[in-house]
Amino acid sequence: MTQDDFSKTFENFEKEGGFSAVPEVVSNVMEALDSDNSSMEDIVNIIKKDPGFATHILKYANSGQYILSHPAASIEQAVRLIGLNTIKGLCLSLPIFNKYRNIPGVRELWAHSRAAAICCQIVAKEIHFPEPDTAETAGLIHDIGKLVLIVSMSDFFQSQIQVADSPRREADWREEKTLLGFNHCFIGAWFARKFKLPEVLVDAILWHHEFEKSPYNRDLACLCFAGDQIASMIGVEHPDFVFVEPTVGMALKYLGIHADLFEKILVDSLDRVNKMILFE
Repeated sequence: MTQDDFSKTFENFEKEGGFSAVPEVVSNVMEALDSDNSSMEDIVNIIKKDPGFATHILKYANSGQYILSHPAASIEQAVRLIGLNTIKGLCLSLPIFNKYRNIPGVRELWAHSRAAAICCQIVAKEIHFPEPDTAETAGLIHDIGKLVLIVSMSDFFQSQIQVADSPRREADWREEKTLLGFNHCFIGAWFARKFKLPEVLVDAILWHHEFEKSPYNRDLACLCFAGDQIASMIGVEHPDFVFVEPTVGMALKYLGIHADLFEKILVDSLDRVNKMILFE
């Protein structure tokens, strides 16, 4: 695929509305989050101005990610529970997934992304990763580039679903690179930079399938990959790739996750994800 083909992918996505069509509240929240002068109260007041977005934030706060906490009954409680890092990830993902939810593959991808966020959060806490909310955010938006492919290249995406369970099939990101010349990791990192997300999250999106190449934060990239794969192991996978990658063993070893701890993580992840589905 040529550079022109690559550019056309972004153009097709923007023609559909793309990220440029996100609600004004999202731009305002992102701007406030980037400001040193904004408080959590300021963020809450901005969110309250858009009842639709506020409802989505409240629903997310009362989902499987936070089921062990007290239910959030207000936007203030929801924002404090979720944390400002994850709010930024939700600004990038929630409106877009909601906008395209009726396109085949998008609902499954959103379920996988939310499950990966839960799994990343659980792994982070078990290995004492210093920023579990950042790990959760990475899991939530790690496949945002795949949403671009679904919307802008639906024929390609559907063709990949048709061969998703082939035993000779390469991993999705490898297939994309072979057939397109780029993959969803590169696309996702491009948009993350466009939205001025922290470089540590851009790095995790770009390298979550090749964490050993991460130049910025290999631990987070590896953790993101592990959460992604655990979500697939427990049955919440995106439809164009139905296998767990063999390199997951290397990732678990890198993170210091032994067999007994891995079993505990799997059980906890399955329980939390099932509750997420239950409370949909």
